[in-house]
Amino acid sequence: MMEERKKESNTYVRARKRVERIKVFYWHLWIYSIANILLFILKGYALGYLSSQGIEDKGFLNWLSLNVILTPILWGVGLLVHGLIVFRFDSFSIRDLKPKFIKNWEERQIKKYMETDQNSNKEV
Repeated sequence: MMEERKKESNTYVRARKRVERIKVFYWHLWIYSIANILLFILKGYALGYLSSQGIEDKGFLNWLSLNVILTPILWGVGLLVHGLIVFRFDSFSIRDLKPKFIKNWEERQIKKYMETDQNSNKEV
């Protein structure tokens, strides 16, 4: 009976984490879409403004256009990797990318704060 509850609890926790990861991906996609729409709108206004001010330096205008185009491309690659991790490699975690010394530091900090919390509860 207890093992069944534990299994159900573990299953629930895994499912909840997966839903959270999918939700974060969709927020990332939403922000990507809105930011890039705004970026292209601002590019249009910026080019129009610069042209009206008499700035016709083709090198600068090409540089501006290239940067506006490269931003969504590079961010899109990051979004693609994020999507692959979320939907294809669901057992993969960002924690897997952390170096061992950071993982160890995090564990030490968690233990330290848990001990501090336990000690403060004993005093009450």
